[in-house]
Amino acid sequence: MSAIRSGAASVIAVTTMLLAGCNPTVRGYRLSHQDGTEVLIPPGMVVAANQTLDVKLPKARKAPFQQTDCGIDRGPIAIRWRGRTAYVRVKSGSDLLGFGQGNVNGQQIVLDPLQYINEFRKGLMALESNGCLHMGEGQTLAANIAEKLPFPPFIAYLLRFGAFDLDQFIDLTPDFRLRVVYPIYSAADSPGSREIAGVETVYYEIVPDQKDGRVRISPINGKDSSPNGGQAPKSAKQIATQFPNSFSYFRLILKKGISSKDPVTLAIVLSSGDRKHLEDATQELNNGTEPSCRAIASADANCIMFPPLTGVSAEIRVKVNGKEAYARLGAQVNELIRDVGTDDIPRSVQVRRMFSKGLVPINTDSGDKDILALILMPGDVISYR
Repeated sequence: MSAIRSGAASVIAVTTMLLAGCNPTVRGYRLSHQDGTEVLIPPGMVVAANQTLDVKLPKARKAPFQQTDCGIDRGPIAIRWRGRTAYVRVKSGSDLLGFGQGNVNGQQIVLDPLQYINEFRKGLMALESNGCLHMGEGQTLAANIAEKLPFPPFIAYLLRFGAFDLDQFIDLTPDFRLRVVYPIYSAADSPGSREIAGVETVYYEIVPDQKDGRVRISPINGKDSSPNGGQAPKSAKQIATQFPNSFSYFRLILKKGISSKDPVTLAIVLSSGDRKHLEDATQELNNGTEPSCRAIASADANCIMFPPLTGVSAEIRVKVNGKEAYARLGAQVNELIRDVGTDDIPRSVQVRRMFSKGLVPINTDSGDKDILALILMPGDVISYR
C-alpha cells in the first residue's frame, strides 16, 4: 500500500473531471485517460471539465433517524439530505483529483487527495455516532459514493477502505477474510530456544450481522492448514486465535514494534459492540508508549495481540476464470493473475465489477495494459486466456 501512496502524485495529478450528462446506452465502466490520468467512469456517465457533478443516492439511510441536519460541506465534496436520499455534489474547479491548486468560489485551495478523501470518509463514519445514520450505514454510503462517482481507481479504493498509510488500521467487514500465518516452533532442549520449525496458515471468515454492520470472526473449516518447513510439533488449530463470539466491530491494526534483535510489525485486533468505544480504544493504543493491549483501559473494548512474527493480512474475495480467489488489499489485476499460477503475459483480460447490485464490464481506451494495473475491489470477476 505504501507503493500506491508513493505513486499518488504522479498518478492522480489531473484537473477534476465532472459529470456533464448521462448516456443510458453505456452499460459498463470505462477506464479512460483524462488529461494524463486514468479515471474509472461509471456506467451511463459522460465526462466533461468545469461542470459541477451532482449524484442522487436514493435509500442511502433507513428511517427513522434522530438528526435531520446531517449535511457535509467541507472541501470539494458536499452532501445534503432529503429524507432518506443523499445528494452528493463535487464542486466545479475543485481540482479534487490532483495535488495541484484548484479554485472554489474564487478561492484557491491545495489538496492532497489521500489526506482529503481519508478525512471525508471519516466524516461519513461520524454520521453514525451523531444520529444521522444507523450503525453500518456509513461504510455502505462510502462504498456507494465510490461506485457512483468518476474517480481514479486509487481514489475510489481510498474512499472504500480508508488510507492505511495514514491510519495504520483496516476496519474488517464481510468484504474480507483474514489470513494468519502462525510460526511453529520446534521443541528444543534449551528452554530459551525459539527455533522456527515451520509455519501454518489459518483462514478466518468474517460473517455479517445484517442489522447494523457488526461482524463475527471464526476459522474457516477445511481451509486452516498449509504447513511449511517440515513437521511442526503443534498444529495451528491448537494455537489459532479465538475471537469474541458476539457480533462486534473489528479493526486490524499493524504497529511497528522493536524486539530485542530486529524491528517487527505487530498485529493487533480491536473490537467493540459500539463504534465510539472502538475509536476510543484505537486512540488509547496510539497514545500508548508501546504497541500492546496493555494500553487499552476501556472495559468496553476487546484487544487481541498476535505473537511476534505472525503474519496477519486482510484479503478480498474475487473470481478468476470462474473460480473463487483471494487477493491482498490493494492488489492489482496482474498481481492476482500471477498469484493464481501463471507468469505469462495474459491475453484478452476482462474485468467485471459491481454496479447497482449487478456485474458490469470495465472497458478501456487502450487495451489490456491499463486493465492489468487496475486496483481490485471485492467481488471483481476476472477472466483471461
